[in-house]
Amino acid sequence: MMGSTKLLMKFIKENHLLFNIILLTFIIFCAPLPKEVNSNEKLNSRFFNINEIESLIKLYNFAPYHEKYNNYSKSLVGTPYVNNVLIGSKKIDEVFIIDLNRLDCFTYVEYVHALANSNNYLEFKNKVREYRYYKGEVNFYNRNHFFIDWINFLGLSQVEGADLKERKILNKKNETEKYLEGIPLKEKYINYFSVNKAKKIIFNLQNSKNHYIVGIVSDRIGLDVSHVGFLLWNKEGKAIFRHASSKSNYMKVVEEDFLEYIKNKPGIIIFETK
Repeated sequence: MMGSTKLLMKFIKENHLLFNIILLTFIIFCAPLPKEVNSNEKLNSRFFNINEIESLIKLYNFAPYHEKYNNYSKSLVGTPYVNNVLIGSKKIDEVFIIDLNRLDCFTYVEYVHALANSNNYLEFKNKVREYRYYKGEVNFYNRNHFFIDWINFLGLSQVEGADLKERKILNKKNETEKYLEGIPLKEKYINYFSVNKAKKIIFNLQNSKNHYIVGIVSDRIGLDVSHVGFLLWNKEGKAIFRHASSKSNYMKVVEEDFLEYIKNKPGIIIFETK
């Protein structure tokens, strides 16, 4: 061991220039990179490719609206589900994120709707901002955190005929806590379909070519919905739920039997995309 050490020291002494080059190369390539600095209006370029989004928009841009919607939502099937993909809180500055490579249930629906209503990337980016933030102003307090607030900015019509109505105190976790610190409580009344009524409505809608955005009603007083996704029908006329699933055996955008999915849920809210 001592002999090896002496030989190494002799090599370093005789070849100090070569050794310094090797050491400098190691430092450059192995040292951690500095973190990117984000401002409110800066898109996180580590998470998406602008050219890919532009190409995706152009690929189906001239198709009928219902076909565009189907193609865009289908093109993201298989994309990984990631919880809390948006950055921002009472203590952390909001960052305007566009990331088609990692989705949660809200961003999946949001991106698809923006794609279907845009002619190019710039329009797409502006649509996402308009949907996600009140008056398009990027900050945590302006973000539309709850489905009922967010869906209003998409300009959609709620399917009529709901047989249930429930009072919610949005953001109330319990008597002393909120789900989101810094966001005030808000009283809302939501109209929705029971599962039995939903089955009849879905049967009546099955000849429609449109996608429908569906919110799965939450049984918690502080949440309006627990999940969102798309209702559509396959070639056999079967109702399909296309959504970004957080189930451990999926953790990606998948398609499931819609009626099977909702059978034990409190109810659903349906909005038509057209």
